[in-house]
Amino acid sequence: MSGHIRNFFKDSVAPVSRKHRMNDAQCDGSELRKLADKRSDSDVLEDDPVKPLSIHSKTTTVFNAPKERARRLLGPRFAGWRFGVLNFACWASIVFLINFIATICGSAASQEGDGVFYDGDCDYVKKLNSGLHILINVLGTVLLGGSNYCMQAMSAPTRSEVSKAHASGTWLDIGVPGVRNLKHINRRRIVLWCLLGISSLPLHLFYNSAVYSSISSNTYWAVSVSESFFQDTECLNCQKSGGMAGYWNETIFSTALEIIWSRARNNELQRLSPSECIDEYAELIQSNRGNVLLVASDHNFPPPEQNYFINDSRVYWASSFDPSDAQSAVRSANAYQWICSGRPDRLDEVCTEHVDDIKRRVDQWRVGRYCSGEDIYHSHCEEGRWPVDYCLSEKATPHCKLHFEMSIAIVIIMLNFVKAALMFYIAFRVKEDPLMTMGDAVASFLESKDPPTRNMCLASFMSFKRKKSYSPGPRPWQNAQYRWKDVTSKTRRFITLAMFLLALVLVSVLLDWGIRSADVDSVITRVGFGAVDPRTAIMGMSSSLVANAVVANSPQLCLSLLYFSYNALFTAMLMGYEWTTYAFKSKGLRVSSCPIGAQRSTYFLQLPYRFGTPLMILSGTLHWLVSQSIFLIAIDYYDAFGKPGNNKAWGSASASGYTTLGFSPSAIISVIVLGSLMVVSIIAFGYVPYKRGMPLAGSCSLAISAACHGEENEGNAAMEKLQWGVVSMGQDGVGHCAFSTKEVRGPAEGAVYI
Repeated sequence: MSGHIRNFFKDSVAPVSRKHRMNDAQCDGSELRKLADKRSDSDVLEDDPVKPLSIHSKTTTVFNAPKERARRLLGPRFAGWRFGVLNFACWASIVFLINFIATICGSAASQEGDGVFYDGDCDYVKKLNSGLHILINVLGTVLLGGSNYCMQAMSAPTRSEVSKAHASGTWLDIGVPGVRNLKHINRRRIVLWCLLGISSLPLHLFYNSAVYSSISSNTYWAVSVSESFFQDTECLNCQKSGGMAGYWNETIFSTALEIIWSRARNNELQRLSPSECIDEYAELIQSNRGNVLLVASDHNFPPPEQNYFINDSRVYWASSFDPSDAQSAVRSANAYQWICSGRPDRLDEVCTEHVDDIKRRVDQWRVGRYCSGEDIYHSHCEEGRWPVDYCLSEKATPHCKLHFEMSIAIVIIMLNFVKAALMFYIAFRVKEDPLMTMGDAVASFLESKDPPTRNMCLASFMSFKRKKSYSPGPRPWQNAQYRWKDVTSKTRRFITLAMFLLALVLVSVLLDWGIRSADVDSVITRVGFGAVDPRTAIMGMSSSLVANAVVANSPQLCLSLLYFSYNALFTAMLMGYEWTTYAFKSKGLRVSSCPIGAQRSTYFLQLPYRFGTPLMILSGTLHWLVSQSIFLIAIDYYDAFGKPGNNKAWGSASASGYTTLGFSPSAIISVIVLGSLMVVSIIAFGYVPYKRGMPLAGSCSLAISAACHGEENEGNAAMEKLQWGVVSMGQDGVGHCAFSTKEVRGPAEGAVYI
């Protein structure tokens, strides 16, 4: 047996090579035009598992036209799967040019080399940011789609590799993406497959973070004053130092105090009720408000001459908000501690946890401490005794910027170049002709029979998966009912659905946490896709740009793995549908090489267009939604005077800001809804029944081979229209089933076939 198999290997490759030489000789423009004229619309539509639409034949013509032009221009060698690779290589080159030009323009437009290429209206920044991320995800979908196509081509086995695997008692995948074949194909294609996959990882992790937006966070003063403070014709002793105010930088505090007094005198401050004041200022990122006066009636305060905070002043207490506190998980818990400063247990509590309690008793809201005594060392201090009557607040204009990260852009350009180069290398340097489709495998097995599967005509893919060996011999036909899901393994279905459900649960939990930590009544409806909003910024994260970019884009990597599994399921189910149709209608094989005779071209996206095109659009849409769900943002500091930087109250050096992550509840909800629809769809399609009358081969090369042992006198059967069924019946009542160009009948229930 082993000697017979070795002799077979010596002879089996030659017919395949002759086939390709014959294809190359016949596959020119005139032949293609004849084939196109010969085929009717019904030939184009016969494989669709749903009712054909009138526009489908036009769509097919549009997709096939570039193939015909490529064959005429580049020759027959690029008529098959290489056309797809070359097409994606050209698109990758176009994407490279776009990225390269965008990097140059972004660098030139950035202000003072800080990566900011737009600074202005926040609504415009929001729209521009969203539009740029749509473009990024379109370009990313092209790159990653081409990479996946090339990876599938590289992992597809050649006929000699399939024959070696069969001789060793194992089988390979035909027509579906996966990793099963990698240990059976040559090393060069394995290296190319790995390089394509490895180069995709940084694209997932960084591409969407090349452009990101920022929002301002203001330093401000909260100052407790009596009503007479802004009614006085001059800012009484505002420049005077001493007392408790001496702890701060005198120039900063006194200047801010005079500005606030002047604006209050000119009615330039907005009056807020205590409840509104707490709502507006209980924010870790304060973009909409500036300095605030906490006003109480004069009779609640001691006379100015007894005020130790600033001697002979109507300013009785003050506190500053430092936007950099939000950067620390510890300090952020008490970033707006001044709101809780009047509580007796203020030093033992976390202010963020008690804001709601203060609002419930807002008529008793007190701030600060009142101190009296001869000097700072002999003073007596107690909690504030004066409830806040109202606030006078500065209305700040949010500052928004759009940032371009040059380092990330350079990495993307390099990876883009590598991908384009790999695709061109595959198109021009990889000489093997892999079995990309089920039609390729059937054509190969019909032209050169596969001895290990002789006399196994009723074998299905389950025959080889359930048992280590499937022996040849006669078996009765059991006309079982199969559904689309049955062509895939339970393990693959379970893993795919489990990953989807786990991802949906995790996203839902994170959404619930995010909404609870923000303003529930407004955050969902008011915060749009990818919008930078103080309420939806995630505090306490690392300020590292790279670390935040990786965290923000990790869901992109997970999504690609999910989509890869999802697409593989659909590919297997639709391949199973096409396989079973050969039991009821005679038609040509769909091949990845140049079609000859009745053969047909494979689909450009490896799936029928009404499935492949929506799935590719779905992939791009999901990647964009995920990029708008959690994203990189920058927080830019502004001081109490509205200038960039953070001139702290203590006079320490200023800082410019930091990076963190933001989230969009509405985008996350859209991801959950769309992901749930995908799960429901794959389950629903899984229960669509196949027509009875043919064993399911799935992607199993052994099962496909077992159906291809036709009669010896059929000549070039692979180039003709084929149908599977009973091709002969022996005198002993044992029949044989196979693909045939002749008229066949379906196997009978209970009858024996070999």
